[in-house]
Amino acid sequence: MNSDLIWDLDLLADRSKAQEFVLKFENKLCVFSGSVRQIYTNYSMHFPEDYNRNLVILPDPYAFHDTFNHIEEEAVTRTGFHIIPGELIKQKGMFMLIQPKDPEAPAKPVAMRKALEVLNKMRTESDPFLPILVKGDLKPFQDQIPCLHLHRLRLPLIHRASEFEKSELRRVIQTKMQDIAEL
Repeated sequence: MNSDLIWDLDLLADRSKAQEFVLKFENKLCVFSGSVRQIYTNYSMHFPEDYNRNLVILPDPYAFHDTFNHIEEEAVTRTGFHIIPGELIKQKGMFMLIQPKDPEAPAKPVAMRKALEVLNKMRTESDPFLPILVKGDLKPFQDQIPCLHLHRLRLPLIHRASEFEKSELRRVIQTKMQDIAEL
């Protein structure tokens, strides 16, 4: 089993809340495995007893066309953005914490749809905002509430995939972003 696809939930105080939260993103955010240099776009999330109820991500074995290969680790970078549940700020839906330009100012929660629109406007056509998850992105926020840190795929840093593969990867992630905006 690929260890990048087994996520430890020990840091999260309320495992059931963490499970409920992360399942909202199943197949809505792609998952990257650096050890095998693959991005999975079609997968399922499980919490099996024999893995201490850790999160186990299982790519669909019959959808090999939904796995992208030869993705360099350098092409997947941290964003500093976190997705939080609206309940944290007494709202419905999902929000993204975005740090204002002033580093002293606290991060501001922005509704998911609006945050994605803003982030996409800030990027160029050749380097769009393409959110992706990696092992360790499911974290506790304020020691109680689960949140997801976002990484981003940088297409200009992918050198071993064809232009067609990069274009298809961009299309898939951008299509999935529409589903994320609805959360």
